[in-house]
Amino acid sequence: MIASLESDRTFVAHKAAQILELENQIDVLERSIDVLRVAQKPAQDRLDSYKYPVLTLPPEIISEIFLHFLPTYPEAPGLLDNPSPTNLTHVCRHWRAIAIATPALWRSIDLRHDEAHAEAVNTLCPLWLERSGNLPLSFFATDNDLFPAFLSSVPHRARWEHLELSLLDADELKAINGPMPLLYTLTLFFRRKPEPRVPFDLQHLSLLRVVTLDDHGSPSVILPWSQLTSLTLRSMRSDSCMSILSQTLNLVDCTLSLWGRDAPIKNQDLALSHLKTLVFEPSSQPSHTDSDFFRLFITPSLRRLELPEALLGSRKPITSLRSFILRCGCTLNELRITEGFSSEYAYRNAFSSIPTIRFIAEQVYSNDSEG
Repeated sequence: MIASLESDRTFVAHKAAQILELENQIDVLERSIDVLRVAQKPAQDRLDSYKYPVLTLPPEIISEIFLHFLPTYPEAPGLLDNPSPTNLTHVCRHWRAIAIATPALWRSIDLRHDEAHAEAVNTLCPLWLERSGNLPLSFFATDNDLFPAFLSSVPHRARWEHLELSLLDADELKAINGPMPLLYTLTLFFRRKPEPRVPFDLQHLSLLRVVTLDDHGSPSVILPWSQLTSLTLRSMRSDSCMSILSQTLNLVDCTLSLWGRDAPIKNQDLALSHLKTLVFEPSSQPSHTDSDFFRLFITPSLRRLELPEALLGSRKPITSLRSFILRCGCTLNELRITEGFSSEYAYRNAFSSIPTIRFIAEQVYSNDSEG
């Protein structure tokens, strides 16, 4: 019994000494921690008072930086693209508040490449429109799955400034029936040939200056042709182009993509006295009457001409071009030949007064070139 008590006293004494030693070590460590905390405080205080330089800028400066993050208006990012103003709202609460309070970030809406995310885009589009405030809009929609997103913009049509639509047919034009006082640029494509009917009258668009149409769109609308300064007609017969161009007396830039079977061409001059740029895009189905159509143009102000060599005639294209220039009385600064068969040297030799002559795409040179 006495031996057992003695053993217990020895055990307790040993453990008490062990605890005392640990407490001494803890005291030493705590004093060391206190010293470190004293040293830490100035660094922490300085860090707490530090702000990232960009966060010290006034909100209006940050807003301007955000605007440079995006494509220049009227070009637009996709709603889910990078860059997109939506991404700016995910960085921090401060940036989110500034982005949402900057209407110019949300005024350009491009739905052309978001078909795979139709549900998300149809939800986001009304939000962007709301955030854009009362600013003029650029709006691009070319997919039928995103038609609900397009419809959400229709109540804002009075703010449309630049509009591109690819619609199923002319019936869908009814959705935009109403005032569009700011509309400056209009691009219309139809995926289905419209049935004969009374064209949709858009002659009231007093600010409209830039138009792009395809062969299905041209018979579906009546536009204020005489006030246009830029016109692009795609996949259209030359006689249809002639009918439209005869009304566009103030054109400065014109791009044509001719397509279709041979069409009767009236032997009537097409005088466009203000035209400075004329582009004929290569055609996948050229017509024998296209060259006759080209020869009707009288463009004394023309400075830039681009066309497939076939439009100049298959026998003597250089002679044909020389006759065109003399007939128009124009001074070309740039000539671009696409799908050429004559040599580039022959053109440079014949038109040495033209500063820039370029051949586009692969050339097939003939042995018999004009001089």
